[in-house]
Amino acid sequence: MSGTILPVILCGGTGTRLWPVSREGMAKQLLPIVGDETLLQMTLRRAAGPGFAEPMVIGSHAVRFTIRDQVEAVAPKARVVIEPARRDTMAAVLLAATIAAAEDPDAILAVMPSDHLIREADGFRAAIRTAATAVTKAGIAVIGVTPTDPSTAYGYIKPGAAAGGGAFKVVRFVEKPDEERAHRLIFEGCLWNAGMFCFRAGWLIDALGALEPEAVRAVAAAVAAMKPDLGMLIPGEAFAGVKAISFDHAFMEKTAEAVVVPAGFRWSDVGDWNAVWAASERDADENAIRGDAVAMDARGNLIHSENRLVCALGVENLAIVETPDAIMVAPRDKAQEVKALVGALKGAGRAEAVEHIRNHRPWGWYQTMDLGERFRVKRIVVKPGARLSLQKHHHRAEHWVVVRGTAEVTLGGEVSVLHENESVYIPIGEVHRLANPGKIPVEIIEVQTGTYLEEDDIERIEDEFGRA
Repeated sequence: MSGTILPVILCGGTGTRLWPVSREGMAKQLLPIVGDETLLQMTLRRAAGPGFAEPMVIGSHAVRFTIRDQVEAVAPKARVVIEPARRDTMAAVLLAATIAAAEDPDAILAVMPSDHLIREADGFRAAIRTAATAVTKAGIAVIGVTPTDPSTAYGYIKPGAAAGGGAFKVVRFVEKPDEERAHRLIFEGCLWNAGMFCFRAGWLIDALGALEPEAVRAVAAAVAAMKPDLGMLIPGEAFAGVKAISFDHAFMEKTAEAVVVPAGFRWSDVGDWNAVWAASERDADENAIRGDAVAMDARGNLIHSENRLVCALGVENLAIVETPDAIMVAPRDKAQEVKALVGALKGAGRAEAVEHIRNHRPWGWYQTMDLGERFRVKRIVVKPGARLSLQKHHHRAEHWVVVRGTAEVTLGGEVSVLHENESVYIPIGEVHRLANPGKIPVEIIEVQTGTYLEEDDIERIEDEFGRA
């Protein structure tokens, strides 16, 4: 690792401002919001090249298999480290530094969020290299982005005297301001805080240890007990004892050794639907359209369709977002208030506030297509080489029809292979398993019938993913 920059990609956030597409169960970094790849995958691609080591991704336990699969698709040599508990960004940054320092205390880490959009990859890598050069001995270098408008959604950085090599001393960090103050900050030459920074691993541990010694000890114990699990690394239980606090509050606002590197690239945190509109390709009427949608006599709209035809007629500056189980319509200038809308839905006990209709599992995913009294219809997709647990149900029977690929079905003590247009019946109480022995995903339609059809009616007899 010596002489190279180790990208550390933080992938533990839960998105609510891009509801209903992004939800707690599948945050925006794991979704293709502005392209064919997810924001996590786009981040992995730009944090690569000469001078960069294979990345480390720090992710959330709840979506660990989705993270692993997305990382493997574009960076198969990356290390995926899964936090056993959600403890905010100080713990995640310290975890990455401790793992890196165990191999090389002089390793230079470049920490970045997984959910930002930067299309100018060369400019991004140049800024990271400049920041890394500034901290080979000590200190922490933050990437500052030149503001394009007086945004109230971002924090700001006040640069001071030149520190050499394209970096400047940080005079102060400024929390998200109101619009009037944002205008003043831009006039004073302040930069947006993009949440990206570089430091030497050993230095950060020592510096943070002076402020949060208990956190440093707990993370060291967690790393010492870290174990591999299904292609990922899981730190020990001591990690759960780390104080939950952001890295900015715990360290950045207190250190006197911070410098800022002004960036020459365009940047967006894709933090709301208005930001998605700004980052998207638009037609002659300034409509940003994704999916099956038609806009007529309409201007300045963001239209996102996943499941149905969406038509916009005679409307302006709206965000229209359609998913299989929810539709949101709002003025684009109200985009920052979507978080409050999600809070109201949670307060009303609406599952749509946090759960996707498509449920991702380590073996693939399933989606409920129809639900009625004593029946449920599911679409199930199993990845090549994957298999579900060996299980049985006490209250429901299942009928499987293969619509694509080849399915291997265990039923009682017999194993059979089903091809497209073939089916099988699983009686109540029968031990069974679905697997995909092929090289393409297998897709089945499952019809459940019975007195109780919820997911907790599963008795797992054997499961390679360690689920109860």
